[in-house]
Amino acid sequence: MSDDKADLLRFANEYADKNIDLYELLGVDALTPKEDIHRAWRKASLNYHPDKARENFDAAKWELFERARDILSDPNARAAYDQSLKAKLLRKQEREAMDREHQKFADDLEARENAHRQQRQQQQQREQEKLDKERERLAEEQRLHEEEKKRQAEAAQEMEDLAEARRRLKEKKEEKARRKQFKESLKATGAVKKTSGPANGAVLVPGDYVVDLGSVRKMYWELVCDKLRAVQAVRNLQKLDITNSEELENAEKEMREARQRIHDAEMKFQQDTAAV
Repeated sequence: MSDDKADLLRFANEYADKNIDLYELLGVDALTPKEDIHRAWRKASLNYHPDKARENFDAAKWELFERARDILSDPNARAAYDQSLKAKLLRKQEREAMDREHQKFADDLEARENAHRQQRQQQQQREQEKLDKERERLAEEQRLHEEEKKRQAEAAQEMEDLAEARRRLKEKKEEKARRKQFKESLKATGAVKKTSGPANGAVLVPGDYVVDLGSVRKMYWELVCDKLRAVQAVRNLQKLDITNSEELENAEKEMREARQRIHDAEMKFQQDTAAV
């Protein structure tokens, strides 16, 4: 093989590797016969001829046109060029197919990851909704429990108030009966005397009656107020459920002493009245 033929084969493979389309350069295709190559070359390279281009002459471009003509005109060089171009095109197609396969694999992997992530998010959302509903249920249950507790406390307070009202009404009736009995006993003895002020106990005592019990010298109505305050103090401590405490014992002791002073005052008034 001559050097020219060897060079044509070398340039054919080189242009194919560089992806230089010699057919497009000359304006022909792979089916164009050898005798039409020269005519296409003259037509395509006319503007690149030294006489035509002059100072704009591009030697490299002109050389490429000549080599394209020679390669496509030589059967062996043309076959080598076509074979190399086809091999390169085949490798390109294989790479593209491989890239598509890799892309498909990547897309499938991403789709599975997205589906798994979406499924996990939906599961988390369902669990959060379930947790929120349970919290709402517990909150509602607590609210109902507090309302029931409050209702029971109010009902217990109403019962206690009702019992206290009945007790006071009973005490009032009993006190009224005692005063009536005392008045009748005074009428029987002829010792009826008009009095004023609050009454207490079984003996009707004027409120301004001064009682001298040694260490205590007060009017009768003051003794009555002392007793009422002592009784209320004991009741307040009992409502607080304070049992067996020193504070409650002192309050009960004060109440007993106040009642004793009332009793002593009534006895003394009864003695004074009988003497008159």
